[in-house]
Amino acid sequence: MKKFSTIFLAVFLTLTIVSWNNPVTKQTSFKGNEKNSKLEVYYFHYSHRCATCLSVEEVTKNILTENYPAKMRSGKISFKSVDMDEKGGKELAIEMRVSGQTLLFTYENHKKNLTNDAFLYARSNPEKLQEKIKKTVENMME
Repeated sequence: MKKFSTIFLAVFLTLTIVSWNNPVTKQTSFKGNEKNSKLEVYYFHYSHRCATCLSVEEVTKNILTENYPAKMRSGKISFKSVDMDEKGGKELAIEMRVSGQTLLFTYENHKKNLTNDAFLYARSNPEKLQEKIKKTVENMME
């Protein structure tokens, strides 16, 4: 029984590590509106939210608003908070292939997932998250 538990734990840890390195977290192409020339930032979450979840949304929205006010006003950059417990949010999450709390940047036929950085830095080092977001915006909208 102890050997089975050890094997199970090893398999579980391996699968967890592999899922963290999922290529969806990298900038990849997706089947979207390729003629859409605006950057859309989605924060997918559930209704029940912790302090970090709330902070990710607030910090991201503030960074975009403060650093790109003209683009936000003109609609070239948009921020959407999506509750996956609500009907429309559930469908959008399925369409975007999102299964949990996710900070996702989409532009034309590319997407970039900044979830790990957002949850790591939103509360402890928002300046670092700002750097990551600015770099992502600049790289995607070049």
